[in-house]
Amino acid sequence: MSRNSAIPLLIYSAFLIPNPASAAAQDFSDMSLKELMAMDVFTSASLVPTQASKAPGTVYNFNRDDFRRFGVRRLDDLLQFVPGLQLNQYRKRHRSIWTRGVLNRYNDKMVLMVDGVRKRHLYYNDFSLGDNLPLDYIDSVEIILGPASSLYGANAFAGIISVTTREFSDTEYLEAGVEVGNHQRRKGGVLYNSNNLQIFASQLQQDAPFSADRKTFIGEDSLQPLDEDYTNIHIKAQPFAGLTLQLDYNRSETPFLFIPNSQNAFIDSDNLSLSAHYEMGSLDEGQLQSTFYYQQDNAREYEQERQTQTLGYEEYQNATMAGASLTLLQQFEPHTLAGGISWQYEKAERTDYARRFHYSSYFLALPENNNLLSEPGITNNDGALFIQDIWTIHPNLSLTAGVRYDYFERFGGYVNHREALVYSDNQHTWKFQYGTAIRTPGFREYLKVLEHTNFKPPALNAERITQTELGYLYQWDQASLNINLFKSHIDDFIQEEPTPDTFDEYFINSSSVYRMQGVEWLLNLRPSHKLNTRLGLSYLETDIDDGSLPYLASWSGSLQADYQLTPNHLIGASMIYSSSRSDTNGFADNAQSFTTVNLFGSGRLTHQLDYSLGIDNLFNKHIMDPAADFGGHYNTERSERELWIRLQWNHDLL
Repeated sequence: MSRNSAIPLLIYSAFLIPNPASAAAQDFSDMSLKELMAMDVFTSASLVPTQASKAPGTVYNFNRDDFRRFGVRRLDDLLQFVPGLQLNQYRKRHRSIWTRGVLNRYNDKMVLMVDGVRKRHLYYNDFSLGDNLPLDYIDSVEIILGPASSLYGANAFAGIISVTTREFSDTEYLEAGVEVGNHQRRKGGVLYNSNNLQIFASQLQQDAPFSADRKTFIGEDSLQPLDEDYTNIHIKAQPFAGLTLQLDYNRSETPFLFIPNSQNAFIDSDNLSLSAHYEMGSLDEGQLQSTFYYQQDNAREYEQERQTQTLGYEEYQNATMAGASLTLLQQFEPHTLAGGISWQYEKAERTDYARRFHYSSYFLALPENNNLLSEPGITNNDGALFIQDIWTIHPNLSLTAGVRYDYFERFGGYVNHREALVYSDNQHTWKFQYGTAIRTPGFREYLKVLEHTNFKPPALNAERITQTELGYLYQWDQASLNINLFKSHIDDFIQEEPTPDTFDEYFINSSSVYRMQGVEWLLNLRPSHKLNTRLGLSYLETDIDDGSLPYLASWSGSLQADYQLTPNHLIGASMIYSSSRSDTNGFADNAQSFTTVNLFGSGRLTHQLDYSLGIDNLFNKHIMDPAADFGGHYNTERSERELWIRLQWNHDLL
């Protein structure tokens, strides 16, 4: 295994607030907060560019200036500033996103899209965020909270995360960045951009930022190596107007943390994504958008016995996904119509495993060879069609209504819908939305091979959620207050259970109804042209038929402030808070309440040289998250204090 260092990127984010300090072609410092918010455009909520304050449902938008002003270096760190999201460290070095009380062991209840193309690991039915998706080449991030299957189909269960990469540039330029930090973090990256070609590459080596006295999931001391390595390549080209071709490749080598100390475990993965997007026409005349994509996703998990370094276990999770979509947009005043069809193909390529060692019985007399899936090489073809209408009833009042039908080769057909009403005047915005969504089981859930048991698990159905939400936004010239209330329930929740003989685990639809309700507040305040502050807070109540849900915090929030010291230098601080979280684990290290503090700064040293630096988890708070395995396992810990500094050189080539 090699080591890793990721990018520190400049980040500040204020909900719906563009950064007034770093616009390239225009100085926004004299504009009011209300004027800045009116410029913010959100696309993912309705497929049509809309002011974020008028977009249906609960939406958040962050751009590159926000990255700098929040002092964040990773996409998952940015999400901590979204009220209603709780992020928890998992053993495989990714962070699970729990949205409005919707639990998941992996990130399988939201959809991640990059430039309109869904990113998903087929075996676990999930995605990961962090150093494998550098902020260096990301232009903006849009987040929808709540069911979104009426537009995006399966897994848009609790919302979507839509990432847009950097735009092509009229001026040909080159960027090169270097970042270093503690935990042996070393990162380098380079970006070339022009009017029809963009190339980005980065390499990161570091140690995972965890203490030496961390515990395994069964409560023992763990001494596993922590070195990590991330490689990213991004190429985007526009051969002619309307057509964009894209290649994305990322590779990572990371430790599988918190496992028994009798072995070391690692995960090597690489993903190749190819896509083509063509767009022609306009809303008034009719706009056509078509996307084609192909993805090859490979992963190898392996374990080495600690004393002999002998390979004790390995498995492969290789899969292919491809798809195409066609979308038509047309504006007929007072209606804006959208409709489309899509197709997705998925195939399990290699999913075998070999076990020679087990932590409870050590080396086996005979190796065990088998497949992870009960149907190796499975293929699926899934299709969908949707229609949506945005009806401008009055200049201040609009109704968005949409319906989508998905047919899954393995699970049959599902219909999802959404209705949203938005009223907005000069200062007030009211939003009401009602919608449904589904999440279909992944390979591991409905095709998992059960070891050492004859138990036959029941067939699985898709999870279903229904949610009602009410939002209110009040805008002053230098402040805004956003309040969102929601209430939802989940049927057929998929949960992991031990087999009756306790030899293995399987997945089953719960007969209980899961209920969540809560409220989210977001206050943006700009006391002066130099100072911006942002306070987010959320309260959550959950229960099922036989009691309350564990693992979730009732209260969570964030506080962020940045100050423009001079036209070229900015300083800031942020704080993340979570109340205590109960769990069902058999070990005493509970997930107590915590508050973390981050400090950061950024600026320009010369015309071509920028810097950013920071301290994450300033007071080195030791934080334990509920074990994402849900029961019986030791809790997992979050990152220790991280110190970092980044230099970026910028050069126009013409």
